[in-house]
Amino acid sequence: MQVSQERMQIDSLHENWKAICKVKELFKGGYHNGVWLADQRGYSVGSGYNWVRHMEQKVGWAKLIWNPRVLPKHSFLCWLVFRNALNVKDKLCRIGICTDDRCCICDADTETISHLIMHCRYSRQVIHKVCSWLYIPTPGGNAIIWIGRRKWRPVQKGICLAAVMAVYFHVWQQRNLARIEGKLMRPMILVYQIQQIVKSKVHQLDLSTVSVRDREWLTLVGLS
Repeated sequence: MQVSQERMQIDSLHENWKAICKVKELFKGGYHNGVWLADQRGYSVGSGYNWVRHMEQKVGWAKLIWNPRVLPKHSFLCWLVFRNALNVKDKLCRIGICTDDRCCICDADTETISHLIMHCRYSRQVIHKVCSWLYIPTPGGNAIIWIGRRKWRPVQKGICLAAVMAVYFHVWQQRNLARIEGKLMRPMILVYQIQQIVKSKVHQLDLSTVSVRDREWLTLVGLS
């Protein structure tokens, strides 16, 4: 057991060292003949951050998840989803932290990010009930991308995004609860909690600035 723990620590240090070397190689491109190209005054943490940030490829989903109608913790969780950075069992098994890769919620398949948010029976139930409540079709894949492609009015799109991102956040919470305590909330209770979160965001709207069609939709789904 001790040998196994020591091996895991060595592997972890090895991964950290590779990450450090990767950053070093990245910043080499910012120098020419020993001169920092991004700022004539020389290197600083701020100029280094801006230099790296501008190198990053812009992604279309960024505007969807960093949305004023979405709770910041929900946006952050979804950012981790899109960055493939959640510590799901499939990932943990590949780096030797665990040996069981089955989904903590349904135990029906390998626990990957796509399985957890799109294919797990539990998450599919929750997303279906939330979409039915909002009078929209249940997407077959990533609901955030699907909603982002719809030509809906900003209010409807923003609220639907807030709802599905709340689903992803709470499914991840339930996954952790199932793994640690072996407990799982019933889907309808989870849906009710998500509805209350969305309602609290809608109450922040200035309804005098909302179009008649949006007010009709808000009334239809019980949000006004």
